[in-house]
Amino acid sequence: MGEKPTREIEEKGLKAYEQARAFERIRAWRLPVTYSVPSVLLMLLGVAAWMTHHLFLSAAAFGLAPLVAVRMWFEWRRWLRLYGENLALLTRLESTYGDALPWVQVEQHFAALEELKREIAEEQQPTERRD
Repeated sequence: MGEKPTREIEEKGLKAYEQARAFERIRAWRLPVTYSVPSVLLMLLGVAAWMTHHLFLSAAAFGLAPLVAVRMWFEWRRWLRLYGENLALLTRLESTYGDALPWVQVEQHFAALEELKREIAEEQQPTERRD
């Protein structure tokens, strides 16, 4: 635990940390929406083309929609795999170097800040009188 990480290890860890936190932020709704919209738009284009009797365009849109959906699914799986690898790397680095890592120090700082905010909020709440 007393070791200091090299610059290369620190940079690799920071990159993994940033990627993991970014994925956690956007996976809630942005990634699923982003990955499903192209297929839905192609299906809508296919329906519109079918209704206007553009059969070739309709067939192309209906044919591409599942291919795009599969491509997006593989992309999603790749992001999940990368996320798991990043978390494993961060866990290994944190167990080896502990508090010497910059992102661990930042997380500890934010945890202390949240604790301070919670304490201030508790102090500012009006105390109820017990009669």
